[in-house]
Amino acid sequence: MGGRRLDFILIAVTAGAVLGLLFLARAERDSHGVALPMHGVNDRSRWATIYSLAERGTYNIDETPWPDTIDRVRLHGHYYSSKPPLLETMLAGEYLLLKKLSFGRLSFGHSPESVIRIMVGSINLVPLVIFLGLFSRLLDRLAPDPWVRAYTMAAAGLGTFLTGFSITLNNHTIAAFSSFFALYPAFLIWCEGRRARRLFAVAGFFAGLAAVNEFPAAAFLVALGAGLAWKARRRTLSWFLPFALLPIAGHLSTNYLVTGDLTPAYAHKSAYVYPGSYWLIDPASGRLVGSEVDPVTGKPTGQSGKGIDNMYEPWPVYLFNMLAGHHGIFSLSPIFIFTLLGVWSSLRSPQSPLRAFAALAAFLTLLLLVFYTFFAGQRNYGGMCCGLRWFFWLIPLWLLLLPEGLRGKTAHRWFRGIALAFLLVSAISTFYCARNPWSRPWIQQYLYYKQWIKY
Repeated sequence: MGGRRLDFILIAVTAGAVLGLLFLARAERDSHGVALPMHGVNDRSRWATIYSLAERGTYNIDETPWPDTIDRVRLHGHYYSSKPPLLETMLAGEYLLLKKLSFGRLSFGHSPESVIRIMVGSINLVPLVIFLGLFSRLLDRLAPDPWVRAYTMAAAGLGTFLTGFSITLNNHTIAAFSSFFALYPAFLIWCEGRRARRLFAVAGFFAGLAAVNEFPAAAFLVALGAGLAWKARRRTLSWFLPFALLPIAGHLSTNYLVTGDLTPAYAHKSAYVYPGSYWLIDPASGRLVGSEVDPVTGKPTGQSGKGIDNMYEPWPVYLFNMLAGHHGIFSLSPIFIFTLLGVWSSLRSPQSPLRAFAALAAFLTLLLLVFYTFFAGQRNYGGMCCGLRWFFWLIPLWLLLLPEGLRGKTAHRWFRGIALAFLLVSAISTFYCARNPWSRPWIQQYLYYKQWIKY
């Protein structure tokens, strides 16, 4: 019970920190001069779709209070957000409900700042608290050592980019929470032998939701479904699979409403080329690159620039920076070094209950490293963002293996000191990110300040 009480305190501290950051978030002014808690072109693109869908009944963003996003395309004579529209469609429904229940007081026309803060809290803070609560229950099984349990909970709440990115509207936190909500019932099925139909349905739905919010998570959906089918084929086919198809169907149908086909808007490269577009297509490689920005007006010049959206570094440099450099998993969040140890320990132990999850973590992490190094098109670290955002959806799985990496080592004072130093660095990365998730990580900012890099 003592462990649970400490978990509750850590959850409350995390929730309080995110809530405070939500209300203290730096406000950007829209085209009418109204200060709003938006953080960059990425989330403005999403809010423009929500506004247009709810207030104008259309996905096009030709007439919104936030027209100055670079994350847009031109299709069928109209501008659209380049983001897949399923998430924004769901949030437009939440907005209309919020507007109706408040008798119009909570609306973009009346109180846009309150609307944005409430909706970001509902889509990020609420799932974050549920995630931490369920993760605490898993630690009853995974971390009998009180020090390991406390450390892992502190890492989950205060030491990952899921907390830092919870102040902005984005797909990465949604995918991460979805992956955990799929992993939790899968753990009960795999490790505890439970066979309730609802567990398969929940695992399938959230695995599918993770996949439509982060397309490489389709590998997670397939691997999880295959593993559960090996344990209980009939329940997987009759419950996991149909519920997994629900968000996929929603994703495909909303894409069709926007583009006229099943592919997302950002897959139409030619749609990025229009007067005043920030984006250019490199004629030599066919890659999408960013243009220079006028230092006075802040508008794209239409000429090829040298910023992060034009980066195509040699693959050894890019891989190093993803692992231990300025966007490094282990340099920005060194707590995951213990995950690496936990994966190794679990894979070596045939009796480990986490062996299958360790194999899943190793497979998916290696798959993403290979994909983003060699096959994703452009090596730009996810653009201007405070961390390697395309990997965030793996954070819950990495946290699941973290206690195993600490097991049997915490009796040594020197080890606890190193572990606490790793947690401190991870927390610094997290809360530096919370200044504005759509900015450079602190390591990259330092290198840029010293003029050792130019992006």
